[in-house]
Amino acid sequence: MRDVVKSTRSVIVVRCLSCQHRGIIAERDLVRFGLNPGAPIARFVKRLRCRKCGSGSVMVRRSHSRNAVA
Repeated sequence: MRDVVKSTRSVIVVRCLSCQHRGIIAERDLVRFGLNPGAPIARFVKRLRCRKCGSGSVMVRRSHSRNAVA
């Protein structure tokens, strides 16, 4: 039988309040934008824009994504 290890990755879930479009940013990708992983959401939420409609009215939360790794 094969062992499956569950790993948990922290992600940032972004939802546009205008058009309901959803997106995900991996926590480790914050470094590309000059932020430390684990940075408070309040530090960067005002920079976010919806890719679909361009609205700056977004709701952001942290979540954990589980992926099976063999």
